[in-house]
Amino acid sequence: MNGQQWLAGIIFVAAFALIVSEKMHRLKAAMAGLSGVLLLRLVTQEDAFRFIDFNTIGLLVGMMILVGIVKETGLVQRTAITAITLSKGHPWRLLVALTSLTALISALLDNVTTVLLIGPVALAVCETLDLDPEPFIFGEIFASNIGGTATLIGDPPNILIGSAAGLSFNKFLLHLGPAALLALCVMYGLLYLLFRKDLVPSHRTEELLLRFQRGGKPLDKKGTTRILAVLAGVLAAFTLHGTLGFEAATIAIAGATAGLLLCPVPVEKALQEVDWVTILFFSTLFMLVGTIEHLGIIEIAATHLVDTVGNRPELFAGLLLWCSGILSALVDNVPYTAAMIPLVRDVASLSSMNAEPLWWALALGACLGGNGTLVGASANLVLAGIAEKGGIRLSFLRFLRIGSLVTGATLLSSTLYLYLRYFILAS
Repeated sequence: MNGQQWLAGIIFVAAFALIVSEKMHRLKAAMAGLSGVLLLRLVTQEDAFRFIDFNTIGLLVGMMILVGIVKETGLVQRTAITAITLSKGHPWRLLVALTSLTALISALLDNVTTVLLIGPVALAVCETLDLDPEPFIFGEIFASNIGGTATLIGDPPNILIGSAAGLSFNKFLLHLGPAALLALCVMYGLLYLLFRKDLVPSHRTEELLLRFQRGGKPLDKKGTTRILAVLAGVLAAFTLHGTLGFEAATIAIAGATAGLLLCPVPVEKALQEVDWVTILFFSTLFMLVGTIEHLGIIEIAATHLVDTVGNRPELFAGLLLWCSGILSALVDNVPYTAAMIPLVRDVASLSSMNAEPLWWALALGACLGGNGTLVGASANLVLAGIAEKGGIRLSFLRFLRIGSLVTGATLLSSTLYLYLRYFILAS
């Protein structure tokens, strides 16, 4: 490596270390790294801005606006009441109903927004029925991360991978949907074994329903009908992505525009859900990772990896899945995935491997690994914060004991799925 490559590599590693250690806010760290490579003229400003993946940025902004409109209609709260009614007050059925709802919404929206919407509902249910909230908190967190694994728009790592590899909404659903469903079944089995004694049946459904009907947001029928129609159109367009020839960002932005035009929700309210800090962080990270790729550092690392692993895609896929799962439990999976994408692309190119199984391995590891520790995913910290406000403290070690068990089991089920589907049945 030459002097420029060493300098860019040191800046990138330093910025990455600050991001994952949380010694500095991740946006500050990423901007400091970007400023360093620009001021040292390791990359031109014009090139840096070309590294931004505007398809990812547009998709995030469009979906965040749609989430803001959905929240204003009261639709999610009403859906939760329906799930509670169907459970007939049985704690285990209630847990399955709420976590299934969480997994479904996380597949269609993002998991942080999902736990913000459903988390307080689950905790209020526990308070009303005098239930231990711990299994519900764990179930909500695990289901949000597993559900987000299933689709292109469910979790930020998938958005990054889909945009970089040109993988459609349909491909994610067809290839990762079964793996996510299998992981969800594994999660339910473990939760039942761990918490079955705490989920004692109760007969206070009517009181519970009255509580939510009085305290929940009233349903805006007009807005709900319109936003459901818009969401159906957006999901249909994602499904027909290849036929229509539209990028994911175009579909999301057009859907957000339709939602704003058709639904009686103030623009300011809808835009409150756009996380501009996250948008700027993604943009800065794209420029930083693009710089080290532009300077050839990723290609050097990929060459060494190919020399070590050889042309054995099943070995590389397994390593990628488990390393991604373990590392994503310890560090933020967004910068990790952004750094791994060009590496996977170069390894596949240099070794003539079929890249698709490698992308699925990276996505499964990055998303499911978030369940390993309390800091593994943003949704974990968000729901832990909501619980703490209600007087329920979720310790790091307690989460580690249960989260590592769930993560290990779901990574194992995903390994079996990958090997069976792509290396045994495909051969």
